Amino acid sequence: MTRSPSVVVVGAGALGLCTAWHLTDRGVTDVTVIERDHVAGASSGLSVGIIETQYLDPLAIEIRVESMRFFTGLERSGALAITRNGYLRLGHRTADMEAFAGSVEVQRTLGVKDCRVLERDDLRRLIPDMACDDLEGGLHGPSDGYIDGHLYCDALASAVIARGGRVLQGTELVGCDPLPGGRNRLRTNRGAFDCDVVVNAAGGWAGRVGDLLGAPIAILPQRHQALIAHLAAPLGYVMPSVMDYVPSSGSFGAYFRDDGPGRLVAGLHTEEVIHDIVDPDAVVRDSANDYIELVAERLAQRLPRLADMRLGDVWAGIYPMRPDGKPVVGAHDGRASVVTVAGAGGSGLQSSPALGRIAADWILDGGPTAIPEAVALRPRAGGEPAG
Repeated sequence: MTRSPSVVVVGAGALGLCTAWHLTDRGVTDVTVIERDHVAGASSGLSVGIIETQYLDPLAIEIRVESMRFFTGLERSGALAITRNGYLRLGHRTADMEAFAGSVEVQRTLGVKDCRVLERDDLRRLIPDMACDDLEGGLHGPSDGYIDGHLYCDALASAVIARGGRVLQGTELVGCDPLPGGRNRLRTNRGAFDCDVVVNAAGGWAGRVGDLLGAPIAILPQRHQALIAHLAAPLGYVMPSVMDYVPSSGSFGAYFRDDGPGRLVAGLHTEEVIHDIVDPDAVVRDSANDYIELVAERLAQRLPRLADMRLGDVWAGIYPMRPDGKPVVGAHDGRASVVTVAGAGGSGLQSSPALGRIAADWILDGGPTAIPEAVALRPRAGGEPAG
């Protein structure tokens, strides 16, 4: 494209706003983000906010390292606060430890110098209240942390607007008509928007939006919950974010993180498609007692010295999963004017800066120039099943 394109982004969560941020950062001013509800009104605003680089797949690591650089830049500018309590991924087998060592090697080639593999005794020193006898060790990133998803998205939206873009809340996409030259006319409840490129960043609704755009995408919305654990007394140390789950393990695991004096955030996490698929418009945000009991059981096993904690304040949101557990980013075959960035599951917030940059690269460069290997995340050639 020889001129600056006009772009409409559907969805004002982290992925959509990051895409708009990168476009406006590269000088594209005709950028409009439309949002049916309000900024960070779905998964991004309900996220527990963990940001980290302790992954195993090289591409997933590079996406998170690139994202962490972005978060750090916002932190240094004063636009975002990061609580750097560290992140610890637990390993149960020798194979886990070998994978952790490989992750450290990849991270260090990408400039992350403080990540390290911890042995069992290191875990006991780091978290004195944690049961470690069934563990081999862990993968630790001391500089990792967590953010507030609402404040993060607000900062992105403010930057987009300051550069001349628009963020329109209460604006619902209802249809799309093709225009000459491959352009799009988006029909909304607030009138029509003509654009060169439309970005599907609609999170749990990306499958439905893809159908409206004539660019189907397979999104499997899953309901996930989190809760607050109230401790009997404040800890004498900072609890890192702990993930007792190894990617591609075929199961789910407990996680917990610091949430200020005397409080933890906790829940159950997976990147596998093992939960029921739900209607994103009908997600109940409170919880049945059996979820609290399951989390309580997992926490009592992992943190036996904190077994007198009180669990409550439960909320629920959507993991927009893909069938293969990986995000989708890129232009659609036969519809180059439609770019999708979606399906990041429970990792959308932490990977949003890099995924948004990849989406912007597809629009401006015709491919993922910043992270070339991300071409593997493009929508499936030949199309996908309807959402």
